[in-house]
Amino acid sequence: MKQDISVMLITYEMAQQKLKEDSADKKILELLSATKGFQIDSLTSLSAKQLLGVADRLEITEASVRMSLSRQTKQGKLIRENASYSLTSSKQPFILPRFWLDLTQRCGPWKNDWFLVNLGHQKFKPTIMRRLQRKADLLGLKFIPSLGWIRPNNLTDLNSEVTFHFGLVTGTEHLLTTTMHGLSANWQTEFAQLWKTDEMNLCYQHNLAFIKQEQKLLDELDSQDILVRSFAVGRLIVEYLANDPWLPDNMIDYHSRNQIVEEAMKYYQKIMPDWLSALN
Repeated sequence: MKQDISVMLITYEMAQQKLKEDSADKKILELLSATKGFQIDSLTSLSAKQLLGVADRLEITEASVRMSLSRQTKQGKLIRENASYSLTSSKQPFILPRFWLDLTQRCGPWKNDWFLVNLGHQKFKPTIMRRLQRKADLLGLKFIPSLGWIRPNNLTDLNSEVTFHFGLVTGTEHLLTTTMHGLSANWQTEFAQLWKTDEMNLCYQHNLAFIKQEQKLLDELDSQDILVRSFAVGRLIVEYLANDPWLPDNMIDYHSRNQIVEEAMKYYQKIMPDWLSALN
């Protein structure tokens, strides 16, 4: 069974293991996307020389980097222009997984209303349903048999986002979406229990302490060790935040969750000088 990333306790050992398991293609994409976390407008692409230089320090072979760049450019995932590579700009209105810093701007006040999407009587192949469930997980939706997928209606553009992604997978716009208001306390409680909020809160607290500890550790490391460790840790933090369902503040330990974002931003700022130096 696939691990629920929203209840993931981050450790350095886990980060190392995941880094070891992931392909060169994913690592190259993450090197290019990681620059977005530095929030520098001019840093939108990297040259082959820059990528090879950083990859060498991360023990990613030159051959795998060149093959990955060639392969992903042909696949349309990367754009090569003036000997530099950048991520292909998507024309889609909504991207999954969401960028973790964008979500902080989309999470609004909750009025105890619930968003529901239902496929009606339509039947789809198991492969389509698995893809649909993956989208639902990234959207923070939970499934209730005979009712449909549901979540608190606390994110802006939620209806448009869900309709877009469900339609993309199913190939149909025949979806029922609605917002439910004025539910009884019993229904509110039953719906809220779909999420493992106790486990999520423990993870928020653990992962917040972990990020703070990693920040302190940076003071003891040289530039090379900072690159290696922050690449392993940073990508896992970003994945964790991108998979958080962003439930309303009164459903979870919002203070710890919000602090994780703040500390992650501080972490990025702290490692940025060493990364920019490595890219020069």
